[in-house]
Amino acid sequence: MSPKVMTSLVAKVGSIVPRESGERVLCAAYVSGSGSSIGSAVIAVSDRHLFFAPRSAFLSRGAWRTRRLDEVHIESGSRGALGLAVSRRFEVLQEDGSAFFFELDQKKEAKEFRRAFGRRLAARR
Repeated sequence: MSPKVMTSLVAKVGSIVPRESGERVLCAAYVSGSGSSIGSAVIAVSDRHLFFAPRSAFLSRGAWRTRRLDEVHIESGSRGALGLAVSRRFEVLQEDGSAFFFELDQKKEAKEFRRAFGRRLAARR
């Protein structure tokens, strides 16, 4: 299959996750089990929600978990020793006090997630 014919992960996720009218999926990425407290997963961000599902079942609509972006606190992980590297780790703190983290493999993905989180993203305390 040529790259022009392959469906992007954002398009796949957008066709599966339960979205509200007019809601757009902004970015999506695979997360390894070693870089995540929720195991190997697919994580996506829309303009209203954070979505995540086990990587082995992400094509199933029922596997997706949803958190409203206005109901979670998102922090970026620590930067490199000199503060020059873009953080690829994100921690999601939920209203009930529970939390999970995930780390993206590529800088490009991290930049997309940072852009999607926008003003909701806080620096790690």
